[in-house]
Amino acid sequence: MKENDIPYMTNVADGTPAKTTFPICNIIDEIADTVNISESFDYVINHLECAEQREHMRPKKACYCKALQKQLRTGDFVITPEDIREMEVEDGPKKRIVQCPLVYHRVGCHAVMVPVERRLYPTLITNTAASIKGRGMHWLHDILEEDLSASAETLYFYQCDIRGYYDHISQDIMKSQIREYISDPLALKMLDNFITLMPRGLSKGLRSSQCLANLHMNVIDHKMCEVVDCHEIIAPQGKPEEDKVVIKGVGNVEVNGKEVRYHYYRYCDDIVILGTDKKGLWKLRDYLTTLLAELGLEIKPSEAVRPLTEGIDYLGYNTFVDDSKGERVVYSRIRKRTKQKFARRLNRVKSRKRRQSLIGSFFGMAAHADCRHLLKTLLTPQEYKKLKHKRKMKQFGNFKVKKLSFDGKKNFKGKRISGRELDHKGIIVYDFEREMIPKREREEYQRRCEAASAQGVDLSLVPKPKSKYLIQLIHNGELYKMWTGDQELWQILEEIDAQRGLPFFVGITVDYSRQYPKTNFVDASTINVTPPTDEEVAYIFRTLNLNINPYV
Repeated sequence: MKENDIPYMTNVADGTPAKTTFPICNIIDEIADTVNISESFDYVINHLECAEQREHMRPKKACYCKALQKQLRTGDFVITPEDIREMEVEDGPKKRIVQCPLVYHRVGCHAVMVPVERRLYPTLITNTAASIKGRGMHWLHDILEEDLSASAETLYFYQCDIRGYYDHISQDIMKSQIREYISDPLALKMLDNFITLMPRGLSKGLRSSQCLANLHMNVIDHKMCEVVDCHEIIAPQGKPEEDKVVIKGVGNVEVNGKEVRYHYYRYCDDIVILGTDKKGLWKLRDYLTTLLAELGLEIKPSEAVRPLTEGIDYLGYNTFVDDSKGERVVYSRIRKRTKQKFARRLNRVKSRKRRQSLIGSFFGMAAHADCRHLLKTLLTPQEYKKLKHKRKMKQFGNFKVKKLSFDGKKNFKGKRISGRELDHKGIIVYDFEREMIPKREREEYQRRCEAASAQGVDLSLVPKPKSKYLIQLIHNGELYKMWTGDQELWQILEEIDAQRGLPFFVGITVDYSRQYPKTNFVDASTINVTPPTDEEVAYIFRTLNLNINPYV
C-alpha cells in the first residue's frame, strides 16, 4: 500500500490544516500519558457488569496506573494466553468463543489503543461503522436509508459476509499493515503482541482487535469506493445548507469540488453495495473477491444480488424500497427473530422494573424503524404512550435553535479577546449582539445597588453600566468574542447587518494616540493580510460546526 492510496496521508491543499503524517514515529508519549492511563482505567472499571467488582477495583487505581505507566513507557506491556480466559457467548443464532483479559490487561490495552485509534481512524471511509465512536449500527442504518432515498436510480444490492473474518486475518499481513501507519518501535512491540496473542487470526474480545480489523479492510474499502456508484450530497433548492437530503457522514469525499458519498457499506465483515443493474454488481463482486483473496480472505456462499424490493437484511433491520406510487418510499422493519425474542421475554417477565428495562432496550432499535403498529400490539396503551418519540428520535443538534442567555440575548462561544490582541490581524466577524452588559460590570452594579440599599440611598442614583456590543469572531480557526463600546463600530455593524452581509472578513488596527486605545475595522489588504479562500472558509465553518449563514 502506498501513501497516496490512503486519504490524509498526502500533503493537503494550501489553507487546509495538515493531517497526521504516516508512519507515526512517536506515539508512545500519548500512550504513556498519565491522563490517558487514568481515563482508560475509569472507562474499563465503569463498564464492568458487576457492581461489587467495580467497588473492589477502584481503590487499586493508583497502583494499577503507576505499574502500567512504567510498562507502557518502555513498551514492555504484554498480554499472554495465561492472562485471558475464554468464554462462549451468543451472538443472535451464532455461538462464539471470545477471549476476556484480566482487568489490569484490559486497562493497558485500552490505553494503547485510544491514541492509536485517534490517529488512524480518520483514514477510514465514511460508510464503515463497527466499533467506531460516534457511529455504530444505527448510524450506518440511517446512512443507508438516506442514500436509498436520494438515489432513485438504485434498484439492486449486493450483500456478502466474509467467512470467519477474525480467525482468518493473516497476522503477518496485519503486522505489515500496521507498520504503514506507525513506526514507533515501542508501540509496535505492544501492537505485535496483541496481533499474535492467538495461534491464528485476531482475538475476539481484545480491545485492539476492533481497530485492527477495521484497518485490515481499509485498503479494500478505498479501492471499492473508486469503482462503486456514488451520489452528490446536495441541499434542496431554496433551503438552508444544513437541511440536506442525506445525513452527512464523517469524512465524505469531494470530487470536482462536490461532496459525494459512495454506495459501499461495511460493518466489520458484512458488506453491502448498491447498484443500478445486476451485471454491474456481479462485476463489483468479482473485483471484491480478488481484493479479499490478496489478504487470504473469502466470501461465504450466502452472497447474493437482489432487487431492493426484496429488502436488505442488514444491521438488524429489513430495509425495503417501494417505487410503486411514482415516488420512492424507504422503510425498515425489525428482524422477525428479534421481534419474536423480545415478545417471548416480555411475556415471561413479571417485574414491572424489568419489563420497563426490556421495553427501553427494544425501543432503542424500534426508534430507527417503522414499527408503530408492532409497539402498539406488544405494549399496553400506558406503556406505548410513554414512548414519546416514534421513528428516528432527533438529537438536539438537529434543531435550529439559537442559544440565548437568561435575558434573551445571543450566547456566543469562545474566549474573550481584546482589540489590542488583534492589532494588524485579520478576523471573520460572524455575528454580534446589541445592548449587552459584561458580567463583571453587571456584578459590580449589583454590588453597588446592594450597598446603596443597605445605606438607604435611592437606587436611581446608582450609575447604571453602559451597554456594549458583543462580537462573535473567528481568528486562526477558533471562536472568540470581543466587547466594544465604540459607537462607530456599532454603526458599521448595523449597516452591514442591514445588507445581510454577515459574516465578513476584516482587518483590525488599533489607534493608540487617544486616551484609550480605539479599535478600527479596515480593509485587510491595507495591512497586508490575505483573506481566506472559499475552501478555507468552508473548512473553518465545518470544523467549528457553524452555519455559514447566521441569518438562518
